[in-house]
Amino acid sequence: MKIKISWIVLFTLFACIFASHAQDIPPTTSKVYPGPDGKLVYVPDSLGNVIPDFSNAGYKGGGVPIPYVQSKATVWPVLGDNAERIQKAIDSVSVLTPDAFGFRGAVLLKAGFYVLENPIYIKASGVVLRGEGQGDTGTILYGKILTAPEGGGRFRRPALINIAGESGISIDENSTQDITDNYVPVGAKSFNVKSGKGFKEGDKISIKRIGNEDFIKAIGLDSASVGRNRWRPFDITYDRIITAINGNRITIDAPIYTAVDSQWGGGNISKYSDARIEQVGIENLRGISEYDPSVRQTAYGNMDRDDLGAEHRYEGEEYYSDENHYSSLVDFSNIQNGWVRNITALHFASSVIQTNAGTKWITIQDCESREPVSQRWGGRRFTFQVNGQLSLVQRCISQKGRHSFVLQGSESSGNVFLECTAINPYSSSEPHNRWANGVLYDNVKAPLTARFWDYIIGWAGANIVFWNCEGDYLIQSPPTANNYSFGHIGVNAVVFNAALQDLTKPNGFVESTDRHVTPKSLYLTQLKERLGMDAVNNTLIAF
Repeated sequence: MKIKISWIVLFTLFACIFASHAQDIPPTTSKVYPGPDGKLVYVPDSLGNVIPDFSNAGYKGGGVPIPYVQSKATVWPVLGDNAERIQKAIDSVSVLTPDAFGFRGAVLLKAGFYVLENPIYIKASGVVLRGEGQGDTGTILYGKILTAPEGGGRFRRPALINIAGESGISIDENSTQDITDNYVPVGAKSFNVKSGKGFKEGDKISIKRIGNEDFIKAIGLDSASVGRNRWRPFDITYDRIITAINGNRITIDAPIYTAVDSQWGGGNISKYSDARIEQVGIENLRGISEYDPSVRQTAYGNMDRDDLGAEHRYEGEEYYSDENHYSSLVDFSNIQNGWVRNITALHFASSVIQTNAGTKWITIQDCESREPVSQRWGGRRFTFQVNGQLSLVQRCISQKGRHSFVLQGSESSGNVFLECTAINPYSSSEPHNRWANGVLYDNVKAPLTARFWDYIIGWAGANIVFWNCEGDYLIQSPPTANNYSFGHIGVNAVVFNAALQDLTKPNGFVESTDRHVTPKSLYLTQLKERLGMDAVNNTLIAF
């Protein structure tokens, strides 16, 4: 018997198969998407602003493997204070002659328990502090409670490990040249200056984006709008290298993340001399901050998040709230090209790792924060805090943080959080303070915000991108800039304390809600296009 199948049945069958297959293919976005040749296409707005390239974030400008540095000094734990012995070992390596790659050597801390009565410091280039594991049987640094905070107050405590050059960069004011373009858009890597004669390829330059009083008024943070909490005019600087010069047109290695606009004062470039240290790393150890367990508070609600449900409110829960101990495990100042990898931190009051303004090209990877000890409100539990430029935080975990993956200030730009996770957070990961700009949250699992915080903090972030993230979120866009969410799985309605937010502010650009987009990772795709697949593989390596 012959069976006849009509063309309508066949068409319907094939259409169903195609539709089912199409559902498995993540959509693309309208702002940046793979073109016919597979390379990303960036769609500019009416002013030329695009989703910027974030691939310069990380050690050595991204895509470079973190090196393994030969040990030149070894320390074994002893009973009592170990801080002086570790510091002497660091100091002994710090005076060695650097090799061809700029490394003096590593100080190896053998597995064991190291009581530290004082913080330790690395002040020279080319020094690595390495342990023999971040687990219970690895290298454990135990920071004793400081008898008196240096400078007074919880916020001025040193970190347990301090990486700090004596000074940073010095601007050559005589080299300054004004940018002559009326508008240099977000994502741009070239622009015109009044005269390019004094510059050459390879010069380190500081790009100043001026923000005058008219800019403050345009973003609604002048005295007429917010009274005594008004912002003052401020400039944003970008630390860059010249890659090409064509007459008066300058091309740089990484884009700008806030537009240079002549109506707000324009901008300029200047050469600088660089005294920052570099090639410094911390790896493969655990840090613990001692605290007083008798100091406790009882939680009633949550100042940051009001609508998480009973399972997250911790009503009536008594918790450890001592703050007379270390706030941070690792602190970076006046350094470029550094790293922290494979560390675990317990009980620190604020940041596991903090990179300060003036730092550049830092990679922080495979690190974890557990059970922080502090009060649960303002200024605490900023777990992975990145306040410098072009740094990469990847595969890191924050437990019970408030702002787990966070940035502060306009000097924070071009930074990337990649595949990070916040567990039981008390607040959102976010640009937190005063125009942190050009930040990518890529495949991050955490509550996220990019918003108008309050009239003290104001517009916390500009030109922020959430890419294929998961968790509840709130995204708003400031005047003169934008914030974006692509492929976000979660509810765009995270509720915060009404005193800390203004839901009348305009929403950011949101596309493909509750479904991830192509490519899976924006950072890794941009890195591949700029440097090739080897750079991606170098980034994915875990030590």
